[in-house]
Amino acid sequence: MADTKQLSPGAVVLAAVLSFVALFFYALQIVTLSDLAGSDAAGNGYAQAYAAIEIIFLWVLLCVITLIAFFKGDMPKPAAMAALILVPASGFIAFAALELLARPGRPPHLWPLVIPASIPPLVVAYCFWALLPSLRAAIPAKLAGAVAWGAVFILCVAIVPFDKIRNAADERVALALQKYDDDLAKLPADAPLWDWVPFFNTRNDTKLNDILAGIRKIDRRQSDAELMLDRGDFPLGFIGRLGLMPTPVLCDKARSLLRKRAAALVLTAPDSKPYGGIAIAVEEAATAMEWLVGYDCSCEAESLAWGNMTKNYRGTNWDIHRLAELRDPKQLGHIVRNYPESFSQLTPKAHLRAWLSFEDKKEYHDRALAGARQLDHRTADAVEMLKSGGEGDPWNALRLLPVLDLEATPALCDFAQVKLHKELARIHRPKPEEPLPYRDLLLRLGTGDQFGAVIWLASHGCDVEAGLSEAEDLIRTYQPSPASTALLDKLSQLHRKK
Repeated sequence: MADTKQLSPGAVVLAAVLSFVALFFYALQIVTLSDLAGSDAAGNGYAQAYAAIEIIFLWVLLCVITLIAFFKGDMPKPAAMAALILVPASGFIAFAALELLARPGRPPHLWPLVIPASIPPLVVAYCFWALLPSLRAAIPAKLAGAVAWGAVFILCVAIVPFDKIRNAADERVALALQKYDDDLAKLPADAPLWDWVPFFNTRNDTKLNDILAGIRKIDRRQSDAELMLDRGDFPLGFIGRLGLMPTPVLCDKARSLLRKRAAALVLTAPDSKPYGGIAIAVEEAATAMEWLVGYDCSCEAESLAWGNMTKNYRGTNWDIHRLAELRDPKQLGHIVRNYPESFSQLTPKAHLRAWLSFEDKKEYHDRALAGARQLDHRTADAVEMLKSGGEGDPWNALRLLPVLDLEATPALCDFAQVKLHKELARIHRPKPEEPLPYRDLLLRLGTGDQFGAVIWLASHGCDVEAGLSEAEDLIRTYQPSPASTALLDKLSQLHRKK
């Protein structure tokens, strides 16, 4: 075919500028589409939205460049018809590829990326062939059109097998999930622990939590766990989620299994394998040792063995630091001292906060307070709780001051007053012209233990003149009542005589 059109410099320049802009969106698109599932649900949603916007802008630019090539270049009619159909159609196909790429963990994985990655360069290349006489002279029209639009057509059609592969993968997953549910439904509620372990392999956190809750009700779980630790098939990453008692026997058996598993992973040739191959095993071991150490089961030798083993693998992650932290003496017993799972795990060594964590439970209330009053370190613990920046610790210590039989040390008096001021300052004070009944104040105070705390502090020799005055001022902002008058009388009697 004779070349019927000459070079149009303006059209070439405009097409080149638009191509550079398209290149920007093309690069963004490739980066975004290749990582649509690398964040949390919200982050992945944003990534998919950005990818959709990038596809729209890119294909609009491709359409404009194609129109420039059609009007200002020399594009044969068959090729023009193919471009008219395939360029817009490929944009819709790119959106279909985006949907597949949103779940890259399943087949065909990242293969659909070849569609939005390959079509734009083919379209732009053919458009410049149509705009530049030198290219038209070098490459026959039929060959250029067949290669460009034939490839675009094949890439568009490729979405069909990709979609079939995804549907087949989804069906396999659905069948596996159905089998999982069927097998789980057949499992007796008192089945041995090892029969439950295969069902831990699920991404459904709600279902997993239900399974673990059921296991915690099985009486035989402790003996089953010890047997599995001896056999070597115990899931170490779940040791702290099964409601097990951290007995010396369990401690010894768990440590033994940790040593065996670390020894089995030792490399004879350093750097011969990547760390990724053992990452899950290290994470599970670190999780198990955190629970054991937290319940006063020292794993210093085991954490050191795992740490040394990992050094011969290429790469690392945060679990290496977790292993090192386990050898900090402060970590030993910190869970049982501060946050035990059950009331039966409390000991005289436990922190006051540990005992008070069961005080709000009806079945343990009396015993928790009685045990707390027997702690020889309860006053020091109360001071630590009052100093704490946590939400619950300072308030628990303050509201229970009158019932803990504490020593009114200077430190206790000072930190209790700081917390008391914060508690009273947050209470609403009505305007004089809009008085509220005293019962509203009691509702805002919650349990009303703020006044009980200031009374205890004053009656035990603490200098709480400011606290007494603040409490009195707060009460007077509400309408007087017999109860508020009686409380004011009691507070006034606690002021230090000058």
